[in-house]
Amino acid sequence: MVGFCVKVLNEFQNHAEKLRDASRARRDAVQLRAAVNDTCNAVAVDVVDTLGVRLPEDKWHGCTNLRTLRTLLSMIDDRGFERSAHQMAFHSSFERCVSRVIYKKDWSTSRPAIMKHNEWPKCNSEVMIR
Repeated sequence: MVGFCVKVLNEFQNHAEKLRDASRARRDAVQLRAAVNDTCNAVAVDVVDTLGVRLPEDKWHGCTNLRTLRTLLSMIDDRGFERSAHQMAFHSSFERCVSRVIYKKDWSTSRPAIMKHNEWPKCNSEVMIR
């Protein structure tokens, strides 16, 4: 019985060590580095890791939400579930329709700038399906 406990303890320690190594590798992969001083090879980060995470190019918090929404839709497209032209037009219209929710924090003060940033000529509050 004692041998069994030692084996379980050893396996647990091995597993904990592997988790620590994976955590350190992940932390190093996403750590911010100055591009000028970076001499090591860049590590590719999966696009899934950027979902819902604010990136430097996101001007408003809503940009993060909109980018996440568009990325998820493109992931669906990439898996072979192609959207029809009508579906894509609807999704585009729906993005503009819910933009006041997507950009909820900044919409009231920055609506014209947000519309210009996204190249939206208008943002209707309703979407009509024919």
